[in-house]
Amino acid sequence: MVTKKYTLAQEVLKKINYILPIAIFALSLWVLDRQLHSLQLNEILDRFSDISLSSVLIASVFTFLSYIALISYDFLAMRYIGQSVSYKEILRSSFTSTSISYSIGFNPLTGGSLRYRLYSAYGLTVLQIGKIITFCSITFWLGICFVGGSLLSFYPIDLPGSLSFYEILLKALGVCLLLVLAVYLFLCLQHKTFRVKGDEVQFPDIRTALVQILISSLDSVFAGSALYFLLFSNGEVSFPYLIAMFLVAQIIAYMTTIPGGLGGFEAIMLFALAPLLALENIIVGLVMFRIVYYLTPFLVGLVILSYSEFNARKEILINLHKRTYLTFSAFTPQVFAVLIFFAGILLLFSEALPAQIEGILLIADIVPLSLIESSSLLSSMIGVLLLILANGLWKRVDGAYLLSVVILFLGSIFSILKGLNYIESGILFAIFLLLLPQRKHFYRKSSLLNQSFSRDNIIAIAVVVLSFIWLGLFAHEHVEYSQELLWQFGTNMHVSRFLRSVVGISVVLAIFGIMRLLGGSSKDLRLPDEGEMDKTKEIIRTSTDTNGNLVLLEDKYVLFNEERTTFLMYGISGKSWVCMGDPIGNSKNVKELIWDFHEMANLHQGWTVFYEVSEKYIPYYLDIGLTLIKIGEEARVQLSEFSLEGSAGKDFRYSVKRMEKDGYHFEIMQPEDIPAHIEELKSISDAWLETKSTKEKSFSMGSFKTEYLTNFPLAIIKKGDQIAAFANIWVAANKEEMAIDLMRYDPAISNTAMEYLFTKLMLWGKENGFRCFSLGMSPLSGLENRTLAPLWNKIGSTIFTHGEYFYNFKGLRAYKEKFNPIWEPRYIALPKGIKQMFVLKDIALLISGGTKEIFMK
Repeated sequence: MVTKKYTLAQEVLKKINYILPIAIFALSLWVLDRQLHSLQLNEILDRFSDISLSSVLIASVFTFLSYIALISYDFLAMRYIGQSVSYKEILRSSFTSTSISYSIGFNPLTGGSLRYRLYSAYGLTVLQIGKIITFCSITFWLGICFVGGSLLSFYPIDLPGSLSFYEILLKALGVCLLLVLAVYLFLCLQHKTFRVKGDEVQFPDIRTALVQILISSLDSVFAGSALYFLLFSNGEVSFPYLIAMFLVAQIIAYMTTIPGGLGGFEAIMLFALAPLLALENIIVGLVMFRIVYYLTPFLVGLVILSYSEFNARKEILINLHKRTYLTFSAFTPQVFAVLIFFAGILLLFSEALPAQIEGILLIADIVPLSLIESSSLLSSMIGVLLLILANGLWKRVDGAYLLSVVILFLGSIFSILKGLNYIESGILFAIFLLLLPQRKHFYRKSSLLNQSFSRDNIIAIAVVVLSFIWLGLFAHEHVEYSQELLWQFGTNMHVSRFLRSVVGISVVLAIFGIMRLLGGSSKDLRLPDEGEMDKTKEIIRTSTDTNGNLVLLEDKYVLFNEERTTFLMYGISGKSWVCMGDPIGNSKNVKELIWDFHEMANLHQGWTVFYEVSEKYIPYYLDIGLTLIKIGEEARVQLSEFSLEGSAGKDFRYSVKRMEKDGYHFEIMQPEDIPAHIEELKSISDAWLETKSTKEKSFSMGSFKTEYLTNFPLAIIKKGDQIAAFANIWVAANKEEMAIDLMRYDPAISNTAMEYLFTKLMLWGKENGFRCFSLGMSPLSGLENRTLAPLWNKIGSTIFTHGEYFYNFKGLRAYKEKFNPIWEPRYIALPKGIKQMFVLKDIALLISGGTKEIFMK
């Protein structure tokens, strides 16, 4: 009962999480509409031509100073945690994370994730990065508390008569801000500490706290100054008043999760400044502030981040000798997704604003009025379709590509037919020409209706549509609306066209929403049935990858491609959807299957993870936005080179002679003979588990199950008729590879038993024409512990060297090295940022079967 209530509460919170930002944005638009009802759109547009270059330059200078102050947060945070990172790297990381998070919104999440992504590459631990993120967030609010609290509490803010009611609320807010500041300073003076999961965190000393207040106060003043110099006729507004109102607007804006506080910030500023300044001046100042303070740094930060990510991907692929993939084409789908979304905004906003009457009159002499009106309606419907298709392009769906090409071409034609809008038509046609030759990058044969839409996708589309409706209503503010307007046609009937466009996009969104609801997810979550297991066995028999045999444990979900020639197996732990190994089957279908799995995880709000994968499909894992962590190396012995002859085979000859001298011999037990010996095999397995003080693992390795073992032949060591050790044998198609999974032996026999079994099995494989033998993975081997190595590599290398208590990492590597294998790296492909530590925990739980078992050998 408690679980059901908890699940219901989660669902309610999830829906609120989607609806609240959209509702806040809609409310902000309503407030803006009330404030601007007396204005004409052309009055605002005319004011843009009056803005002086000097005002923009001064605002740009203050924006630059504000971002310098923001970057100083990170420098001070590094000093606070006692770490030394180069100024260049701090500058790049701080500016990138700040400029992008300010515009995207969700500042603690986006800014924190970006800082984690960037700083972890410099060897900082999770705790250290967490301290930096917290320190920077607190520093930002300290400036607002000091400057805002001081102005609101002590400066005589004389609100206009219409706003005098709010003076007491502002005073109370000022006192609260100063109280928060006083509490923080008191805790710093007392050198207070608190514990986070066993780690002690101390408040900074009072000197550091004062520097925090200084630089964050400068940031607040500089940001407000940028707006002050962009407002026309600002002589009527005192500088302290504007700064105070600016900080109040920022507080409210940052409490929402709307990108940059869009709408909410403008509504508060209009509310505070409307009695003192001309409305059109305020609007122009706010729009220019958005461009100068948010948009320009965001674009610069995006370029820096894209360059960094491209270099990181480039380095990975160069190391893997996949230079053919090293072009900007890897980012082609994302670039065109952004362009398509922009094209949708362009078409919608064009329909919201009055068209140029001269163009309509000219085109009306050439084409019938019905075609003009139809083109206008279809343009708006195409606009909202492009907003939806952008998501499909981002995910490389071929259907999204084909529809986008057709719609862009039609949109460019409709832009001409609806009123000779040649600039709009030219932009759409240019995007069409750029997209046309990019067919190869959109390879996924997937239904558009089954594509997941993230919270950000939905909010972005909702914000654009609401803005379109508000802009249209505002542009036609003084028109008296009636039902008859929908059916009025004419060259100058701009309002009627806008209303029909609202109906048109509402129909498109409603149809798309209903089809998604009726379609649902084509993939259900259930363990494979008998028919599906038979299909996996059929695919495994033709595969050169022996790891596909893990599906026969029947403890994992299975996802097939549409033709059922390829599958992947996965488990779910926490929010992590973990695919075990690379997809198995026809390599031509792997790209689409990887994307299908990614979509499926997204539909269930999960994180996509690929565990213990090879280099083979790494570009595809990068395509879906994952990053790579090396977790070890797999040892593969070339059987043609394996021999007992010479000095290299001396140890193996000794093991064979010793075991055979003691009366042991090697044989292969066929699958049909296993049931007759299952009790004997189980007693050996139980004794082995007891000796090792461990329990059966799962997911990434076999466990003792009769149904599992009877799928394979067993390599057996016997003494007389008594079985002493066994291992199940995996074989790949065309005798490409053989491997063993479950290895158990009687603790009473010699410790050379497994070496004897390996040696005899490899000789058997060589005699039977197998190409190579897999000794399995050596966890954490091959990781570099250099100064500039990634954080995970340093941790993994340290555990490999000094972690004998938990697992004999070095011993296992040294043992396998005796067989002179070729070492091949293995990776986890997982999401970027702070999610990684949760993913690694989820994988550990999935493999071990519980929290307690993680720490058992």
